[in-house]
Amino acid sequence: MQNLDFFEGIKQSKVQLGPYHINSPVFYRDMSGLSVYLLAPLNKVRSILPSNRMHPFRVTPWHSVVMISAFEYRDSDLGPYNEVSIGIPFILDSVSPLFTGLLWKTPEVPLVYVHHLPVTTEMARVGGIEIANFPKFLAEIRFDNESQWIRCTVDAEGKNILTLSVRKVKLRPSPRQRVNTITHQQNRLLRLEFNLNECEGGFSKSQSDVRLELGNHPIGLELRDLNLGRMLTCQYSQALQAILTGVSESYAV
Repeated sequence: MQNLDFFEGIKQSKVQLGPYHINSPVFYRDMSGLSVYLLAPLNKVRSILPSNRMHPFRVTPWHSVVMISAFEYRDSDLGPYNEVSIGIPFILDSVSPLFTGLLWKTPEVPLVYVHHLPVTTEMARVGGIEIANFPKFLAEIRFDNESQWIRCTVDAEGKNILTLSVRKVKLRPSPRQRVNTITHQQNRLLRLEFNLNECEGGFSKSQSDVRLELGNHPIGLELRDLNLGRMLTCQYSQALQAILTGVSESYAV
């Protein structure tokens, strides 16, 4: 992607993260991504969150949401690498309305707790840990772009974590999006912003447009134990740009 208007006027500074000197905020100039939002039992999702201040979305009286996203960063300040995020959308200090995402809209700028974050390069791993204690670890993450599907396969330690496939549905304009990314370090919750540029994206609520297979890696088994259920929505884009800020706020656990 050659259009760099999204980054105009934003000053970057060199920061040392471990042995690496990295620009901050981090620019992602050319990337693609896919995401899927899945129902999961509310009590199991609550057990993952590190603070009682964090209240997962109540989609039904018994269900919340788990979000799985996969990104292929072709040009970034951390170099080219791939990443998969397993996260929990939540509301801080307030119980979400019942049927959030069904009868009630989700927050325009959601808070998402990052539970697992495999990446493919050491620079991305160290940078993420140094920036905000992101739960990053090295993994093999492969994207296969087929005629009708985009498939992401994640392996680590010789075992499969998951394989996520999203059908290439019709693209339509998507506005800028912001996500408040939340990590956990000692007794603090740390907030960063992940800002996505306008793009063309494919969106679907059809169950037949997503395939998720969970493997025998401990994270795959953990996800299997979550009893992930019906897909609420999925999306993908083959041409994205994004900016990741540094930590801009913290909260007591």
